[in-house]
Amino acid sequence: MSHSALTPHAPATPLTAAEREWIRRQGVTARALAEEQRLVRRRLSTTRDDAAARVREQLRRAPRRFTR
Repeated sequence: MSHSALTPHAPATPLTAAEREWIRRQGVTARALAEEQRLVRRRLSTTRDDAAARVREQLRRAPRRFTR
């Protein structure tokens, strides 16, 4: 890219302390949300594995429940 395309056209305005704090908190919130999503995914995957194991165990048992 050319130099003129990389340089900002409007001068940067300095941020206030409150604006910097708000931006920082957005990053913290995003990281916390991502961590919570990872934990939920992990919990769901272990629950899914447990449920699948229970179903497999039920299918392995004698089929006397539904036979006549």
